[in-house]
Amino acid sequence: MNRIFLALVVISFLFALNLAAENLETKGLGCSLCKEFVKELEKEIDHGEGTIEEKANRVCNRICHNHKTLDKICKEIIDKSLELIVKGIENHYVPEVTCKLAHLC
Repeated sequence: MNRIFLALVVISFLFALNLAAENLETKGLGCSLCKEFVKELEKEIDHGEGTIEEKANRVCNRICHNHKTLDKICKEIIDKSLELIVKGIENHYVPEVTCKLAHLC
């Protein structure tokens, strides 16, 4: 009985450790993707047609190259942070500052 309990504790610990590592990796990936997104959205705002949401979706499609994980993160950036990112662009902040304000870096 003790062995089973110990095994469950070890498995739970390893599972929790794995989840923590994934969250850190996603935040780093999210930050990098956000900075690239901001750079490309600046160009799209200057030259593209359509609403800001359409422009943002085009940017995601362009920078993610149909990669499921990247596309999901990019769409989350649009859903949660587009307004802050647009304000950062309008204020001429560098992408890193804009993404920090959006809590992605």
